Amino acid sequence: MHESLTIALLQARESAMGFFRPVLKEHNLTEQQWRIIRVLADKRSIDFHELAQKSCILRPSLTGILIRMERDELICRLKPISDQRKLFVSLSANGQSLYDKIQPKIEEGYQLLEQKFSTEKLQRLSGLLKELIALNLDDIEQSEK
Repeated sequence: MHESLTIALLQARESAMGFFRPVLKEHNLTEQQWRIIRVLADKRSIDFHELAQKSCILRPSLTGILIRMERDELICRLKPISDQRKLFVSLSANGQSLYDKIQPKIEEGYQLLEQKFSTEKLQRLSGLLKELIALNLDDIEQSEK
C-alpha cells in the first residue's frame, strides 16, 4: 500500500486533469502555464520563489516557462530597483483577459467532476489532501527551527 500511494495520487491527478486539459489545449496553454496564471489571478504580484511554491513548479523550470509567457505577453516580470536579486511576477492585461475567458470553462469542468464524483466525496478528498499536505509543511517548519 505505501509504495502505491504516490502512484495512486499521480493517477488521480491524471484523471482529474482529464476534465481540464481540453480547455487548456484549446487555448494553447500547458498545465504549468495555467497553474501560474491561476496563482497570479489570485495575487496581483508575487515573488518568484513564492510562485514556484504555490504553482508546484521547480524554480529552474519556472524560469523557462516565465520567459515564454513573457514573450507571449501573458505575464510581466519585475525586478525592484532596491533589490535586483528579487523577481516579482504579475499577470499582464492579456494574461488577465485569457484567465477571464478560460475560468468559466474550467468551472464547468469542476461541475462535471463534481457530478460524476459527488460533492461530498470531493469535499472529503480535498480535506484529506489538505491534511496530507500539512504534514509535509509541519515537517519542513520543524526542520527549519
